[in-house]
Amino acid sequence: MVSTRGWIDRVHHRADALPEPVSHGPRSDVPALHVPAPHMYETDTVVPALEQDGARAARSDANSDAETYSRLQQLFQIDLFRVLNWLRGGALWIVALAILGAVAGYSVTIFVKPRFIAGIDILLDPANLRVVSNDIFSENMQRDTKLLDVDSKLRVITSGNVLGRVVQDLRLYADPEFAGASSKDPANDALTTLAKRVVARRDERSFIVNVAVWSNNPSKSVDITNAVVTSFQEELAKAESEGAGRAASALIARLDDLKVEVTKAESNVEQFKRERGLQSVSGELTSTLMSQQTNTQLIEARARLIQAETRYNELVATDPRNQINAASLQSETMTMLRTQYSTLKQRMTSQSAVLGPNHPVILTLTPQVKALEDQINAETGRIVQAAKTELDQARTALKLLNSQANQMASSVFDDSASQIQLRELEREARAKAAVYEAFMARAGEAAQRQQIDATNVRIVTPAVAPANRSFPPRGYLLAAAGGMAGLFLGLFVAVALGLWRDYRYLSEFGDEAHA
Repeated sequence: MVSTRGWIDRVHHRADALPEPVSHGPRSDVPALHVPAPHMYETDTVVPALEQDGARAARSDANSDAETYSRLQQLFQIDLFRVLNWLRGGALWIVALAILGAVAGYSVTIFVKPRFIAGIDILLDPANLRVVSNDIFSENMQRDTKLLDVDSKLRVITSGNVLGRVVQDLRLYADPEFAGASSKDPANDALTTLAKRVVARRDERSFIVNVAVWSNNPSKSVDITNAVVTSFQEELAKAESEGAGRAASALIARLDDLKVEVTKAESNVEQFKRERGLQSVSGELTSTLMSQQTNTQLIEARARLIQAETRYNELVATDPRNQINAASLQSETMTMLRTQYSTLKQRMTSQSAVLGPNHPVILTLTPQVKALEDQINAETGRIVQAAKTELDQARTALKLLNSQANQMASSVFDDSASQIQLRELEREARAKAAVYEAFMARAGEAAQRQQIDATNVRIVTPAVAPANRSFPPRGYLLAAAGGMAGLFLGLFVAVALGLWRDYRYLSEFGDEAHA
């Protein structure tokens, strides 16, 4: 409770208004008078009212607690004049602590090692470089997935693998700043210290990541920052390479089983062909091709039979003239004989008209004509017999081809039924062969993918040596902050000492009044 009327006036007012003490039995309330201490105020001392001698001896613990509460209540009735007096009394403390705080603040720049922060901005594009048309790593273009991918890579930057590689590359385990001389495990201590000094964060609504590292030396901060980014890129490339290697190993391990399955399937196809006698030429069964050839030959045999029958029928016609014409058409000998016969006949006719039948010329030509007629008849018989033989051969060939065609048709039907099973076996073999070839090609691609770095990490802002330290701040700022802290501490000490002095005075004054 704070009063603006003044602590001195309030005490005097209560002392003047105090009534005479009256005894009311075993309990009586005696208000406590409070007089300022001689060193604080120049006022007359107000003597508290005394209780009667018998009542003072019988005062209870409750009255003592009430007096203590009343004393504290009056102690904390603070006004501006009391505060100013407290501050005036503790001015030495205020000035001394303010100066001490300023000195202590400035001394921080002397005793605390400076920190220099080097930062670098990198772009973590979630879409890796597309070096092959059918990469083994799938890409998801959803925004949330991209952010998760970038955040995962952000966590990799401060991972133990990345920082451990930096510790080994820069030999930080031998640097006293990161591993003390008494360290039992310098590499682990350096890794722990480095992990506390590396900060990686992503800018909102972008894929830009800032990596910052601090140390006691500007150039060392730059070297460590660059080493962290380089190690991060190597870790990403190593992760992709290991992933491609695992895929290639899995595919190669599966190739042996697929090869056995393909070989077995192809063997089943060939074994089935041997068991069923299935032969193929250019993808066609031999029985089918033979059946087609037999059918063609059968058609030709029928045509030859028709021709042979026609020729034979012409030769065996009843008209001799037709026989001669037919024979002449079928034989050059017959044509020559007919020509000779016609010539000789014309000569004999012309000579018979002039000479008599018994003329030597006529007698000479007659046997010649007769001989030609016999030759023509003999040739005609030979031709007829040849036509008959040809007709019989055509009929026999046609009959034989019909039998072969029937057998081939039955074989084709059986082979067609077997070919259905053969196609199923061939499809199974082709499917397994296709899988085997795809796995073989994929294994080769995965093995080659191991050697390619497709990570898309680009440095946007390179690290530069900081011109000023980041901690501690400048000396005048620390001195001002220390001076302000000392000033406030001095004010607190002055107020606390003033309260303590007032409390002691009230306690001593109350004891004298009760005595």
